[in-house]
Amino acid sequence: MSKSIAVISLIGDWLLFSFPLYQGLMELKEFKALLEEFKQVSKRWSPISPWWWLIPPLKVHKERTRGNNILREAADTKRERRQVVNFLDKATAWYFVALAGWLKMIASLYELLEQYEVESVWILVGLVSILTAGGIFNAHYRIDSRRVVKKETELDSGIERVEE
Repeated sequence: MSKSIAVISLIGDWLLFSFPLYQGLMELKEFKALLEEFKQVSKRWSPISPWWWLIPPLKVHKERTRGNNILREAADTKRERRQVVNFLDKATAWYFVALAGWLKMIASLYELLEQYEVESVWILVGLVSILTAGGIFNAHYRIDSRRVVKKETELDSGIERVEE
């Protein structure tokens, strides 16, 4: 019974890592769309490499710094600045929730390995790497524009309503 609970706990903690990361990516995607409105200014600041996703908190920090630099130059009104701060705060909050889930996932995996009397640190590191990569893949897959277009097409009934 305790082994089953340990497995369920690990699954739950992986979900608490993966889906807040997904939510943070959605917020960051909206933020990038906002930055596109400031395209001329954003061209002066080089994009952040996707390789930084190997260390998600550092990627978020680098994106945030880049975004702040762009917005410092481009946001003219108080409303624009407030909108930007709101996006940044939401994305940052979701990433910290994802980080907490990731740390809890590691603890749950350790407890599960203890249940099976596996004491190899290399197995722990390997499984953490696999679960982390799976969580990052899950989040990126869900925000991928090809997936979104496919889902929109599946939901398209062919009838467009006019919104009033």
